[in-house]
Amino acid sequence: YITGGGTGICKGIATVFAQHGANLVITSRKQENLDAAKKEIEKATKAKVLALAADVRKPEEIEKVVKAAADTFGAVDLLVNGAAGNFPVPIAQLSYNGFKTVVEIDLEGTFNTTKACFPLLSAAGKKHGNANIINITATLQYTGVPFQAHVSSAKAGIDAFTRTCANEWGSLGIRAN
Repeated sequence: YITGGGTGICKGIATVFAQHGANLVITSRKQENLDAAKKEIEKATKAKVLALAADVRKPEEIEKVVKAAADTFGAVDLLVNGAAGNFPVPIAQLSYNGFKTVVEIDLEGTFNTTKACFPLLSAAGKKHGNANIINITATLQYTGVPFQAHVSSAKAGIDAFTRTCANEWGSLGIRAN
């Protein structure tokens, strides 16, 4: 299951997994991007791709995708949280809503999707001893990159969340990186 899988880096990640034999669930907010990505990935590989629009900020939408994933594939054993928002802006000009939106997409979206996938990841960890969460973050939060306060804050939160998932769920066969 790959969030943000309709475009950019996450579409590339989805394509690589498909090339290695994985079936995929991809989400992003725009169904037209997902339809194009699904067509491209399925044409280039033998993967089956379930492409459903969902906003990671809305848990009820993510839960519907997770149910569809379970109904279609029977399991989710890998989650890539890649959905993200970004626009360069100095802190003095960063709006309250701009900050909030990036934190909601990046950090809360990572939480929402991970939480919704937990039962399936846990089942895969129990069955195979191996389920994986990959949270796409960055390094800009370590140095304080100008014009990226909102993204740096969200990514720092994702780093902390990832470490906590690893500590809490490692014994369940779920690896978080």
